[in-house]
Amino acid sequence: GAQAVGRHLVPAMASLPCADARPGLPRELVMKVCCWVSPGEFLHTWAVTCTQFSLQWYTDQNYDRVVVVPDDTGSLNSAINMLSRGVHAMGRGLVLIRPGVYSESVRITQNCHLLGLGPREKVVVEAPGWESALVSAGLGGTMAPAFFGWSSFSSGEDACIENITFRCRNELMKGRCVYLVMGRLQLIRCNVQGGVVVCGSGTAPCLKECHISKSRGNGVHLTDHCRAVLRDSVVANHGRHGILIDRQSCPEVVQNSICKNAICGIQIFRTSEPDMDAFRDNCFEDNGEAEISFSPHVFQREDSDPGSSVEEEP
Repeated sequence: GAQAVGRHLVPAMASLPCADARPGLPRELVMKVCCWVSPGEFLHTWAVTCTQFSLQWYTDQNYDRVVVVPDDTGSLNSAINMLSRGVHAMGRGLVLIRPGVYSESVRITQNCHLLGLGPREKVVVEAPGWESALVSAGLGGTMAPAFFGWSSFSSGEDACIENITFRCRNELMKGRCVYLVMGRLQLIRCNVQGGVVVCGSGTAPCLKECHISKSRGNGVHLTDHCRAVLRDSVVANHGRHGILIDRQSCPEVVQNSICKNAICGIQIFRTSEPDMDAFRDNCFEDNGEAEISFSPHVFQREDSDPGSSVEEEP
């Protein structure tokens, strides 16, 4: 079936009514709850179990603007830029991406939601050169709009990306296929064909139900005091460690499958003992040397790319 979003057709489960017939809950309560539900979760749960809700109704409640790629514009970056026309201060727009291969490096500069339509293997972002396929760096702080009085400022630090595959055409960039250096980006049900690097004390992304594989270096590198969350994901088939944690990063790594990595499943380089409860309920299989390796007095950090290192401060 197909679901109408404005004049666009979005593949969905079935033709759902455009919900003026509401369930036996106060309208205000339903609206408050649905604002916490991502478009992917809405299609997987609400829309298939309750015919009172349509995708049109959902987007009307939660997004100031919807842009479809390639219908409205040919690239994801231009779609993100289009959202700034009409998105209220600190609000979010929605970018719907049809199946295809998009040759670009996506830069997150708006508090937007990117949703791939159809199987995530069919919605592909491929970085063309010496660039990461996805970079999230924000624009310098979520408090800046209030402090300076910028009523239409959107920092890009609270974005969400769902159901997309990221890869690099350049084999030497696979170690940094996704690069997150600021903000609280959510990466949900995405494939990363390479490595993920998260760094910075102000960086606290959430990676959930992702499949991260086949980096020449480390699968996920959490560094420089970051506070990432990695859960319900697969980290597999990397040339070095599955997950490398160093420079006093304090992540939460829970309920993941970490397998077939060349050295360790998780390698922790810390000058103080980490809270091991933050690494609970993970499944390890066929990692080269160890499931979890803890080095309490190592002052040298391994980088995502093989053969490089820098001094770690005590």
